[in-house]
Amino acid sequence: MGESGAARRGPRGGVMRGIAHGGGRRRLAAGTTLVVLLLAARAFAGGLGLYEVGSPDLGTASAGRAALGADASTAWGNPAAMTRLESSQVLVGLQPIVATVEFDAGPRSTVAGSDGGNAGGVIPSGGLYGVYGISPDFKVGASVNSYVGGNLDYANDWVGRYYTTKAEILTFNFNPVFAWRVLPWMSFGGGFSVQWAELKSRAAVNNPLDRTPDGSLRYEDGNVGFGGNFGFLFDIDERTRVGVTYRSEVDQSFDDVPKFGGLGPLLRVALAQSGVLGSNLGISTSIPQEVMLSGYRQVTDDVALMANFGWQNWGHFGNYSVSLASVPPRALSVESGFQDTFHGAVGAHYRLNEPTLLQIGVAYDSSAVDDANRGPALPVDRQIRAAVGVQYDLAEHYRLGLAYEYVNLGSAPIDTTRGPLAGTLQGDYGTNMLNVVGLTIAYRF
Repeated sequence: MGESGAARRGPRGGVMRGIAHGGGRRRLAAGTTLVVLLLAARAFAGGLGLYEVGSPDLGTASAGRAALGADASTAWGNPAAMTRLESSQVLVGLQPIVATVEFDAGPRSTVAGSDGGNAGGVIPSGGLYGVYGISPDFKVGASVNSYVGGNLDYANDWVGRYYTTKAEILTFNFNPVFAWRVLPWMSFGGGFSVQWAELKSRAAVNNPLDRTPDGSLRYEDGNVGFGGNFGFLFDIDERTRVGVTYRSEVDQSFDDVPKFGGLGPLLRVALAQSGVLGSNLGISTSIPQEVMLSGYRQVTDDVALMANFGWQNWGHFGNYSVSLASVPPRALSVESGFQDTFHGAVGAHYRLNEPTLLQIGVAYDSSAVDDANRGPALPVDRQIRAAVGVQYDLAEHYRLGLAYEYVNLGSAPIDTTRGPLAGTLQGDYGTNMLNVVGLTIAYRF
């Protein structure tokens, strides 16, 4: 039997049975929920837009996300598809990410130093999803995850230290939604999101006039923004469906007084005279709006195919990092120079036997920035994903999932100059990749 049938299996009248199992299960659920809430805000190094949100479709590299309607994570992927779920359910996803981001300095770099080491590392992440059926045609749900972020931490002596030594954007998104089957063949869903975001930026400060060791620059602030999303699901026939979903832009504004340390006397005077020292610096960033179109086709009882096409509006991203580059010093924030991106993915399911569903998928995303505008705080490039996974029905109420995804983030070449204080940084990322392992647990009631 294919994925569609597996998604529909589930006990009826399970609410009272779930309560009757006692406090042990509730304590386990509460503890797991707390862990996921703490981890969901973490983002991965070297990237920005996240498809890896602790959901079972990690095994298809997100292919079919807006059309699957297979589990509670559709509250995020396309709320309209919640009408496909016959039972209420909760899904927890734990997703460690191993990021390897290593810069290779080129001959045009003008600052002496190391290559910066591995700016990535092991990063915990995950997601929490729930769907509750009020009636067969009306569902409510919610998701907690992080879908945008970046986190890089270079060695303090690296060649690009006057651009950045640490760059971090973290987001934490809460998204309640509803779904309504408007017609037998069409469902509509939507909701709103509350997004907490934090921006951290660290950079070394060159003291050429004073001939003293490097100073430091630090900027940090958090903010809450709001957005919305909606989607449609169209059942073309019993084996074919199409989903489309839209997520709005979320405006985030950060405001902090940059903290300087170790400044030489002459540079301190120049900063004070230019109005930089002790003044607030406002940074505005727009988390992009996006559209995803997905298709799903149950080819045979055992094989299903799925695909995505998507667009993300990174052209409105705005500023994202802080460094001191010009003489005399006038500006601190750095404009991203980002551009819109396009996404495509294809995947397949194979029903090995009644409890076991195998997954495979590949995906491609265009680069959000061209070579002329790329910087080391967010060295994004085109992205290629390849994934495999398995979903296993452990018992009547439980489904376990395990998936692995490899993400090639591209070489992200950099050749940029930001004035005499920062110098020229040239090179590329010889190793720039993610290894993602996802474990999901779904409870249906």
